[in-house]
Amino acid sequence: MVGLFNKNKPQQKLRKFVKEKKYAEALKYSVNLEKDEKYRNDTDIAFIIGTIHFLKGDIEKTLSYMNKVLEIAEYDIDALVLKASILADMKNKKGVMECCDKIKEIDPKNTTMQKILYQFNEL
Repeated sequence: MVGLFNKNKPQQKLRKFVKEKKYAEALKYSVNLEKDEKYRNDTDIAFIIGTIHFLKGDIEKTLSYMNKVLEIAEYDIDALVLKASILADMKNKKGVMECCDKIKEIDPKNTTMQKILYQFNEL
């Protein structure tokens, strides 16, 4: 049972860096995680790293990490929503619709998806 509540999990450490707005430290820490076979395909870690890039304004890297998450977990709602939001800002209708269609399959009443579609249609 101790393992379930381990405070030293890499995901928690990354989230702490984000909460403290220590993005450079988080990215430096993530380099070793991505090299470690144990964490290479961890969708939580990839999502957090992608979010850090988003917060830093690096949209290309954000999309790269969201795509990595979606390669592993095709219907990850958070990754789909973030990707759809970015693609809407880029006015990529096909990409937005693909993401939103997947979200609809899982959660047809997802309010964030509905907002993205509404805002996208207003452009």
